[in-house]
Amino acid sequence: MENNVFSRGVVDLTRTRRNATLFPVNPLVYLFAALIGYLFGSFPTGYFAGRLWGVDVRKHGSGRTGGSNVLRSAGWGAFAVTGLGDLFKGSLAILLLKFLFPDAVDAHAFAVYFVLLGHVWSVWIALMAKPDPRVAIQPGIAGALQSLAERGRGGAGVAPTVGAILVLFPPLVAIVAIVPFAALIISGYSSVGSLTAAALAPVVMLYFALTGLAPWSYFIVITAACATIIVLHAPNIARLRAGTERKFGQRLGRKTSKSPEKESV
Repeated sequence: MENNVFSRGVVDLTRTRRNATLFPVNPLVYLFAALIGYLFGSFPTGYFAGRLWGVDVRKHGSGRTGGSNVLRSAGWGAFAVTGLGDLFKGSLAILLLKFLFPDAVDAHAFAVYFVLLGHVWSVWIALMAKPDPRVAIQPGIAGALQSLAERGRGGAGVAPTVGAILVLFPPLVAIVAIVPFAALIISGYSSVGSLTAAALAPVVMLYFALTGLAPWSYFIVITAACATIIVLHAPNIARLRAGTERKFGQRLGRKTSKSPEKESV
């Protein structure tokens, strides 16, 4: 199965790369790609999934709408809807762009980063969801910026980014997937799996770029996305070091005395 995905991805990419150079497309195509990536990425799957289970995930745990907090707040059913929905929205954005602009391979990659940004800060959440009452807002301009950031806060963006890359360059996902999954199973922490994927993906993508099997734009954008994901996991890294990170699947209210009530991811 993985070999078929790998071969198909390389063949399709080689076909589209014959006349492609780095960033040759009309700038308006990149603007449109960014807009499509952001709008699809910002769809708050986790927020709606939580609502289906009668839970406002913005008011529980980390207050984020990503799969981990949905699982802790609303359970496995809502988590499954969130995970599949986030993968789908990332995939659909790149599929649409490939259909509309089949030769704009660099623009396809460009959109991947905006899928991530849309998931991290969603305009839809900012418009629909009420602010988290547990967050203390500072006065003045800094407080206004903090309030804006809090109102649209989504998830860390791993699932939609994986969905987007799955359509952009399937071989990368086929090769990398097993390692973070194993890290999750062995450690029991979803953050360890996410960080492993974010650390490994640019290395594998560099091989494809160096060998001419992928455009350098793919490596640049995927490296930027993975770096962003690692930065967003900084609170998780701190909790892992302190021994207070929640295990994958651990529900809220079933924490040890070390575990904080408010988390960041």
